Amino acid sequence: MKKLIILVLVILTGCHSFVYTPENKGDEVVIAMTTDIHYIDPSLKDGKTFKESLDKGSDGKLSIYIEELTDAFIEKMIKISPDIVIIDGDLTYNGEKLSHETLASKLQKLKDHDIQPLVIPGNHDIRNIMAYDYRDDNIYYSDWIEADTFKEIYKDAGYSEALSYDDSTLSYLFEASEDLWLFMLDSNTYEKNTGFAPSSVGEIKESTMAWMSKELEKKDPDTDVIVFMHHPVFDIGGAQSYVIDNDMEFIDFLNDHDLKLSISGHIHAQNYMTKALDDIEHTDFGLSSLAVYDHQYTTLTYKDHKVDLKATDLDLEGYSDDPFFTDFDTNARAYFKEYSTNRLVGQYTGEDIAKEVSDALYDLKGEFNIALFSGEGYKLYDLLHDHPLYSDIEKYQDTYAKSFFQDVKTFDVDATKLSIVLK
Repeated sequence: MKKLIILVLVILTGCHSFVYTPENKGDEVVIAMTTDIHYIDPSLKDGKTFKESLDKGSDGKLSIYIEELTDAFIEKMIKISPDIVIIDGDLTYNGEKLSHETLASKLQKLKDHDIQPLVIPGNHDIRNIMAYDYRDDNIYYSDWIEADTFKEIYKDAGYSEALSYDDSTLSYLFEASEDLWLFMLDSNTYEKNTGFAPSSVGEIKESTMAWMSKELEKKDPDTDVIVFMHHPVFDIGGAQSYVIDNDMEFIDFLNDHDLKLSISGHIHAQNYMTKALDDIEHTDFGLSSLAVYDHQYTTLTYKDHKVDLKATDLDLEGYSDDPFFTDFDTNARAYFKEYSTNRLVGQYTGEDIAKEVSDALYDLKGEFNIALFSGEGYKLYDLLHDHPLYSDIEKYQDTYAKSFFQDVKTFDVDATKLSIVLK
């Protein structure tokens, strides 16, 4: 049972203030998780230039309906009432201060229903020169934020109730229960941001690992630990550039401290990888972006040293009067298939490949994305090998079709569910 602390002043004023108290040892803890919402305040995207920017450079995020997606997620969380809700970085579209403030006010609704939100920043959230205002059919600069402002805006989303803080980053330790600690790590390098774009490089600083070590020395041997960070530890996205720069050093740290589970975002696709380190097996579980099809969240249930993970889609049929929501699943699927591939057409064309095959590759890439982004990467092998033109596609496995064969190897599991024993 959640324990509530009601301040005398709050009682006198008739208001209700929820302060999270760790669950008792042995009690079940339920954590709902999502990542990479890339929320943008509606007032910043009410001009035609916002949609034009998506037409030219979208990666499949349903950003035109991010208000509806975010509100639906909050409402769903209130309905299912987990103990904790985690957003694992990239809270905002491009770090707009107004977007941060509006999202924080939405998260307050969770607190009002005795649910504790926890957030960490992603590479888009802090010191981002690309924080734009798309109103009035033009593009203006919008205010962005520094790290201390992030901590202040989200003080009620983890920072004010943290068990401990890292002085060098926005990392903190949260006690979910008497036998479960959550390390919420800031893996970003926003100090490297330039006047042109934010840095997407990730790392866990030595100072952060030193702080973690000191805290872990205080831990009861029976207490389990889960690590949350925006960037992956392993190459679960098919590109080493997604992974933290000092991955080998941090892997050694995980092994030394017997930490068996990290949960990440950043790649927008749901996937996981388990590797045998020197003394332990560690699993890096990557969450799919709420903004991409099929717009799901993942629930983590912890009890008796065991973690069960399960993905659930939001089910947005009829959520809004907008015609897009009349048959949301069909429309969202088609949108993602088109916009997650619209920058790739040229990769499959050339004088030495028949148009029939290049068209097939383009369509197949869309089907691949639908499967792997939602955690169903195990379907890729059959999608590729059962294709009517597979014999033709296979001829280009080292050129035009190379990424397909790589994806089959990288996304080869069912990441919609997973069970892990932490001890």
